[in-house]
Amino acid sequence: MKNENRCEMFTVMLNISTRVITLIILISSIIDRSDWRKESIWGIMFMGAFSGLAYGLFYIKKNMTRIQTFIFYLLYIALLNVVLFIVGLNLGWIQKDLYSCAKLEIMFLLVFFGVYFLTYLFDFHEARKINQKLKDRKNQNQQ
Repeated sequence: MKNENRCEMFTVMLNISTRVITLIILISSIIDRSDWRKESIWGIMFMGAFSGLAYGLFYIKKNMTRIQTFIFYLLYIALLNVVLFIVGLNLGWIQKDLYSCAKLEIMFLLVFFGVYFLTYLFDFHEARKINQKLKDRKNQNQQ
């Protein structure tokens, strides 16, 4: 892997991590999590870091088809979900009952799609800037 690709991959993974950590803290603060223990903070940071590292799945193969990308997203969601439930059980975030598991799953989906939406918005904004630069460059070359 080229050094440029590694740098881009690291940047994307770091962005995912920080967005996940921020959204988990924000959403759990809004819902009911006011008793922040040291273990909870470490658990949230671990989930953010794991989310960023797991996103590396998308760098395994270049030029994926839509179906392959969809499969990778399903694998990514399943992997994050399993790790979240293991961490949640070990840190006491959830009990072994349906209500607690459903609440954690709703939080997981809110964070996941929140990060996905933010990433989409940032990528869309970047694509728009690049397209504008290309359009400006084309206009300069024509003149």
